[in-house]
Amino acid sequence: MKMRLLLALLGMTFAGLPTATAQTTTALGTKPVETATAGAAKPADGKAAIVEDDSIVITPFRSLTLPVAKTTKTFQLAKLNKPLATETTKDLQRLFSAYALQSIVDGSPAGFSKATGYITTVNYSILQDLGDNRFMAKAAWPAAGPNDALAAGVDAWAVLLLDHPAKVGDTGKITGMHVGTAAVLLTVKFAPLDGKRLTLRREAFVECATLEDSPAGLQKFIDSINHGADVSVTTNELIPCKKCGGLGFIRQTVKGQLLDNRLPCTVCDGAKTVVLPTETKIIP
Repeated sequence: MKMRLLLALLGMTFAGLPTATAQTTTALGTKPVETATAGAAKPADGKAAIVEDDSIVITPFRSLTLPVAKTTKTFQLAKLNKPLATETTKDLQRLFSAYALQSIVDGSPAGFSKATGYITTVNYSILQDLGDNRFMAKAAWPAAGPNDALAAGVDAWAVLLLDHPAKVGDTGKITGMHVGTAAVLLTVKFAPLDGKRLTLRREAFVECATLEDSPAGLQKFIDSINHGADVSVTTNELIPCKKCGGLGFIRQTVKGQLLDNRLPCTVCDGAKTVVLPTETKIIP
C-alpha cells in the first residue's frame, strides 16, 4: 500500500513540471526553443521514451577586438593638390578605399554606417541549416584588418548569417563582416561528426553590402563631407623607426676602432619603418 502511494505521488510531481526551454541567440535577438519535457508521454509498454534534443543555441564566445588608433591627423579637402600641401588625389583615393572597407550600407539616413568588424570575402559551402538564415558552412576567406588581425581561413568551418534563404549543399561567395567567435550547441548533421551533440566554436560572419569603391562613390563621399558629414578613417601608416632613425640598424662605438658596430634594430627588425595605426579625420 505504501509503495502504491509513493508511486502515485511521484507521478503527480513529474506531471506538474513546466516545459524546459533553451534560449537561441541570433543577430536580431534571442528566442526560446522548446526542448524535451520532464513529463514526456510514455509508450503503452511502460518503457521511458527517448527524446532527442535538437535545439540549437548560438552564443558569443570571443568578442572582436578592433584596432585602436595611436595618433590622429586631418585631411582637408580644400587643400587638395595645392602647393606644399600633403593632401593629394592619390592619398584621398587611398583613404576612401579604406573607408569603403570599414563601412556597410545599412539603410541609415547617411546611407551607410561604420562597420563593427573586419570585412572580407567569404567563399562557402552550406553544411547545416541552423535556422533564421544562419548556417554552419565550410568556408575560406583571406586575411583582413590591420596587420591581418583576422587570420585567413582555409577549408574551415564557420557560422554564416546570410540575408537570403539557402539549403544544405549550396555554394557561393559573400562579402562578410567578421563579428568574432560564436559557440554553437547543436546536433551535428554532417560528416565526420554526424549525429553527435556538441558545442563548436567557430568564426562568425554576417553578410553585408559595402560602399561602392568607384569614381561615382568617391564623388558622393566628397559631397557628403562638404555637406557636414563627420568622417574618419583608420589606417596603418608606415613611419620611419624612431629608435634607429630610419636606418634599420643602431651604431655602437667600439673602443680603439674607427668603425662602429652595426646592430640590427630590435624595433623595426631592419625594415627602417614601423606601422602606426592612425585615425584620419577628413574635413571640408
